Amino acid sequence: MKYFVLTADGAADRRLSACGGKSPMEAAAKPTMNMLSYRSFNGLVSNLPEGVAPAPYVVDLSVLGCDPSLCTGTLPFEAAGLGAAADGEDTVFRCSLVSLSEGNGAYAGKTLTAANADDVTPEEAAKLISALNKGLSTKIKKFYNMSGTEHCLVWKRAPQTGAVPAPTDIKGKKIGGSLPSGEAAARIVPMLEKSYAILKDHPVNVKRRSEGKKALNSIWLWNAVKRPDYENFPDKWRVSCAAVSTDRMAAGIGAMLGMKPTVTADNAATVAAVTAEFEAGTELVYVYAGAAAEAARKGDAAAKTAAIEAIDTEILAPVYEYLCGCGDQFKLLVSTGAPVLTETREYSAEPSPFFLYNSTRTEVGYKPFSEQNAAKGGFCLPDGYKFVPFMIRLPAPAPEKEETPEDNGQQQ
Repeated sequence: MKYFVLTADGAADRRLSACGGKSPMEAAAKPTMNMLSYRSFNGLVSNLPEGVAPAPYVVDLSVLGCDPSLCTGTLPFEAAGLGAAADGEDTVFRCSLVSLSEGNGAYAGKTLTAANADDVTPEEAAKLISALNKGLSTKIKKFYNMSGTEHCLVWKRAPQTGAVPAPTDIKGKKIGGSLPSGEAAARIVPMLEKSYAILKDHPVNVKRRSEGKKALNSIWLWNAVKRPDYENFPDKWRVSCAAVSTDRMAAGIGAMLGMKPTVTADNAATVAAVTAEFEAGTELVYVYAGAAAEAARKGDAAAKTAAIEAIDTEILAPVYEYLCGCGDQFKLLVSTGAPVLTETREYSAEPSPFFLYNSTRTEVGYKPFSEQNAAKGGFCLPDGYKFVPFMIRLPAPAPEKEETPEDNGQQQ
């Protein structure tokens, strides 16, 4: 059995005058979604738990069967997307490249003069992070290059730092009052001081000064987050799986859950990666598509409608065609994640439509695939993260064998 899970996040919406009194889903030309919905199990799920700040990563976690309320932040997922194999002992820190006042004074007496320089090239950042790894990384801690001035440090059994402010909050101030204290001070402050020694005269910074730019001469460690304790998806559901997306965070979440991550450039590359995974024997492939949500956040109903159409024709249709021709039975779940309302440009906690297609049976569903028609199915799951068992049905555990005298070596 093959499984394809497609999250068209933010596709659901309310009816809009800009769409002729229809929702973008109703207005979109999406023949494959409509056809499959008519032959599928339809319903609604809520993927944004109460009390959890709505975000794409919350949707990903919920669709993949993880309670989002247990998550303490996105940083471990971002690190996983970069190849950091964090485990339960690891803490992930935000590592900002900052500019401190220069001179021979004590480190704690320096002033943070720039917190988020926007003129940092990818090449400059890569060279500085490489220098930090050469000078500071060990078997239990390593820096990962992300983008611009924002990077991360994965540290096993790291000290508890308490609340350390973001560098933007202390711009123009001396850093001494914001440094970690207690046990953390003994382990972190010397590392910050050494980062200054490594970076202040690095060739990248020598060149930046010559160009009239501020030197990125220190790191600032903050927003420490422990890896969330979620079960490994392949182990829990007994399937080999991959996560494919143009969104690095979605791929990182997949990696954190034990899936093979692939970050792609566009829809065509996504389809190529999905089919390659299935050809290689992967049983479940997850795809997060966020274009509809992005359009809604811009308040652009026409762009949102077009994004839904592109997801249908450029991702769903070719993957469905592949699955029909591969010779294997398959299930196909299309989730709309959580609604992003075009009028408010924000996520809504309203339940969102889905359909689950099973190639081995024919359901009587509804078309077109829409908010209104999904509600007709009469199924609404308030905790979206509990949906996976409806798709992957594990066999019942074998009954325990009753021990006999022969089993334990006894003789009657």
